Amino acid sequence: MSQEQAHSSAWQQQTDPTDRTGHYVRQLLEPVLTAVPLAADVPSLFQSALYCSGTLPFPVPDIFYESQKRQDDDMKYYLAPVSHSGAVAFSSTIHAVLRKKFPMGSEMVQAGQLDQLVCDVMDLLDEYAQKLHFKRKRNEGEVSLTLSAKRPDLCVLVRSALLFKGEDKTEEGQLDQAVAELKQKMRRWSQSYHGQVEFLLCYAMAGGRVRICMLRRDDPDSCHVLSGDHSIYDMRGRLQLVRIAILLYRILAIQQTQLPSDAVPLASVLEFSSGTKITVMEDYVIKRVDIEKQPLLVERLGELQKLYKATRGSKHLIGSEEGPHIHTKYTVILSPFGEQLGPGYLSFRIHSLAQLQAAIRCILLALRDLHAAKFAHTDIRWPNVIKCSNETFRLIDLETAVILGCKWNLRQHGAHRVGWRNDTLTRGRYTAGSDLALVGQLLTEPGLPPVGESGSLFAEELMAKSLSLQQALHHAWLQS
Repeated sequence: MSQEQAHSSAWQQQTDPTDRTGHYVRQLLEPVLTAVPLAADVPSLFQSALYCSGTLPFPVPDIFYESQKRQDDDMKYYLAPVSHSGAVAFSSTIHAVLRKKFPMGSEMVQAGQLDQLVCDVMDLLDEYAQKLHFKRKRNEGEVSLTLSAKRPDLCVLVRSALLFKGEDKTEEGQLDQAVAELKQKMRRWSQSYHGQVEFLLCYAMAGGRVRICMLRRDDPDSCHVLSGDHSIYDMRGRLQLVRIAILLYRILAIQQTQLPSDAVPLASVLEFSSGTKITVMEDYVIKRVDIEKQPLLVERLGELQKLYKATRGSKHLIGSEEGPHIHTKYTVILSPFGEQLGPGYLSFRIHSLAQLQAAIRCILLALRDLHAAKFAHTDIRWPNVIKCSNETFRLIDLETAVILGCKWNLRQHGAHRVGWRNDTLTRGRYTAGSDLALVGQLLTEPGLPPVGESGSLFAEELMAKSLSLQQALHHAWLQS
């Protein structure tokens, strides 16, 4: 059965053969968005959905409709008797969220109430339309205060990527603070998760007042307001939020086409035979290492803490958001998260000579920052480089770093790294030239774009340790 046939079949699935919710949902989601709207066009979509008199009214039990219309004649623009559409299942959900009493309460109580108005409606749409298959995740008591301060209160995940998020506050006067936190918690966009996505829809809620906003990749310091404030405690506010939920579903369904096909699932754990576990979050990772498998980390903890502190401002090295420290495991929280460049990934993540030159330039700049802090990396291989955008790359795995110029000691530094040549050390010492020789070896990896005669000469000069770091950065191959 084709995907189109499967969708068509899904429209017909009803718990009650007389229930026409499938037909109603299909009408509700029209016109189908065939292309992702430009960020500049999103505000007008929201204005149309919220205030256009032609918006399809929501079915509710006939008696409830009549009672609401008697109280407010404008309800005829929002509601309709279910007997008109026959959308019984949709009517049941809408009726439940409209008539339910929402008591004032804590941040989490209000968040649960908003979930019923927005996420539950989107769940119902997806039950019939089957276009999104989203998951929701709430930030309920993260162990680390640092992580809790970084993660939005609500994350709606589509194909493992964060596409809708929210911030909740208890007091009505904290609404602007909630908006500010939306910006602060999404300042870095991860190409690994977001691919070509140019904007994220989100909400801020405080004291039951909800404001819908948009964050744009090209304007990280601004949070664009898309709607006025809607109260979850009054009928019109709830109806507007249901309309918003429907538009959200339409936008997210088409926006998911901009996501990368090979994204690592959010909160997934990558395990390595070295005893290292990497937990992948929105734009950072949590690195935990079993110190029984890597006991040298215990002795080197102070040294690594100095290293991460000294390189904190680097734009070319992975950075520490918290740690490193050791309780039962060596733990450090690192950012940003990028695309892996290990075996099997090089050929489609570095797909042009210009991109390869950008990667090598970033690695050399990372070494400049590292060497300025009096450290050397020692394990420069493509698996230890991440791609953060088409032109920016970072050197990672700083746990392999040693004091620049140190005499290599098996007990203190461990075995020679994978890929070292016999001449990697200079008279038994690990020098700046040793790091540069490893950069030269990167250029000889299979699967890369052809580097040409100049690139081959550059690689040979690096491996021969005949260039200084400054000379390497100004080499003709990098300028071409």
